[in-house]
Amino acid sequence: MAWDLRKLLEVAADVFSHTNLPWAYFHSFRRDVSTVRIWERTVEEEAHQQGIHPDTGSLLSAEDLRALEAFHEGATGYFGKMFSYIVDFVRKGVKEGRFTEEQARADLQIALWYSYSCINLTSYEYYYRAMQWMPDSEKNAKGCATWYYRYSCALMYCSRLEEALKYAEQGAKEEPDYPWIWLQVGKLRYYFGDKKGALEAVKQGLSLEPGDYEFLTLGREIELGASLEQMEFHWINPDADRDLLNGLDEEADDKICTISCLTVNPEGLARFHRIFTPGLVTDYVKNSPYCRFNYQTQHGKVEVVFKMNEAGLSKLQADWLVMVKDALDDGRWAAHRTTENQEGALETIVLGLDYSILLEYKLKGPDEGYVQVWLNKDGTPVSNESGD
Repeated sequence: MAWDLRKLLEVAADVFSHTNLPWAYFHSFRRDVSTVRIWERTVEEEAHQQGIHPDTGSLLSAEDLRALEAFHEGATGYFGKMFSYIVDFVRKGVKEGRFTEEQARADLQIALWYSYSCINLTSYEYYYRAMQWMPDSEKNAKGCATWYYRYSCALMYCSRLEEALKYAEQGAKEEPDYPWIWLQVGKLRYYFGDKKGALEAVKQGLSLEPGDYEFLTLGREIELGASLEQMEFHWINPDADRDLLNGLDEEADDKICTISCLTVNPEGLARFHRIFTPGLVTDYVKNSPYCRFNYQTQHGKVEVVFKMNEAGLSKLQADWLVMVKDALDDGRWAAHRTTENQEGALETIVLGLDYSILLEYKLKGPDEGYVQVWLNKDGTPVSNESGD
């Protein structure tokens, strides 16, 4: 096949060096003939091929890391901008062919910054985003308790508490000198009935961070028999935490909404199903990330979306749920007429943890589109319509 095999292999090596292949070998299927290595990238070449920066070991450059660090200021930061920076970085890199989405999701530094921004945005939706993102980088997280801590937090706020404990315990084994993993271990051990183990976790944390406010607070609340929700109703900064506990924090209601997604109230969940009469509810989907179903009314089928998981759903007030069901049944929200005299039929209703109500109507006629109407908790309009 080739009079000059050496020349052939040299040319092949040159060709393969210009591809994305990590290695290439030549083998002749004869007895007692060994394999010839034509081409194999070094570790450094492979990292360069994948867009990994040697100084950071990540797809993120040192400049990217400095930009991300600049979004953080003491006890607070611009976490929305941090999140957008990471999302835009990944989207742009994939579009330009510098790396794949799979490589980005497996990158440990990207996972750490992505989860950090999500956790500090403190809403159920962002905890859910972090929970979805983190598993792809687990293979690269060995020895990094920070990764386990942040993944455990995301799991906990999505009401996946057994998994949250599992990853917290694993993080403590991977890097026992990382203090904050012991906060997670302590809270979750106590939730699952291990008070002794929880206090041991607090002791371990205080040995690493003597006199730390969070560990002292956690130890006190464990002794008082606090619930997981009560343990989470805190800020890291002591001054900010005192304002929160004294009712002086404007974000307190939002924090309560997010904390409501931690644990399921079985009685509340059963009450929800009784109110909405299971016989009229079809295609019920839970925790993905929201709870949604189709509800059959006398005017047609309406998609009902609760922007929360079942834990949050189980904490909603019964009289409010009854009001929503009655409004669907009696048709008071079934139709809407715009200021341009276009008629719309109710297609979707979106309900929030803050008791907000969003009605989405599909317009009839040749100019099909949608119009949205926001309602107060009591079902009265709160804003002007906005259409597509």
